[in-house]
Amino acid sequence: MTPFAALDSLLIVPFRLFAWPEAGFFFGTLVLAVAGAAIGKGGAALVNRSQRSRRVQQETEADKHSELSMQALQQGDKKAYLAQNNLAQEAYGNTLALAAGRGAALLWPACVMLTWLSWRFDGAPMPFLWRSAGPGWYFIPLYAAALWALGRLFKK
Repeated sequence: MTPFAALDSLLIVPFRLFAWPEAGFFFGTLVLAVAGAAIGKGGAALVNRSQRSRRVQQETEADKHSELSMQALQQGDKKAYLAQNNLAQEAYGNTLALAAGRGAALLWPACVMLTWLSWRFDGAPMPFLWRSAGPGWYFIPLYAAALWALGRLFKK
């Protein structure tokens, strides 16, 4: 059995728990959304932990250069203001790049699960939707709700 076939046989289990196909689809999609959100939250927490010292360093540097640029502006030193402002913008850009890494860790499980759903249910009519609708119409709102619920549940 290939790794993909093993993963497929694992992911399809919640879809087959109900005799009514629509109920099985809703339940299976809900299980995938919650599992994906949990994996995403865990991954984002790991990335956040690994980036903590770098993030604090960049935020401190951005604040320091921003303050120095404001002091230079108040003193009328345009050259120093531009230099410090440029350094502050660079440090702020680095903090945004770190945040993008945390965001990617949060979203990759959804991409994997949505890809599997699209592959597995390709061509199957979605319950209570028009013919051209795909499983994303169910999965994306459920994933967003699961992220929100897990965020509220494990709020610090």
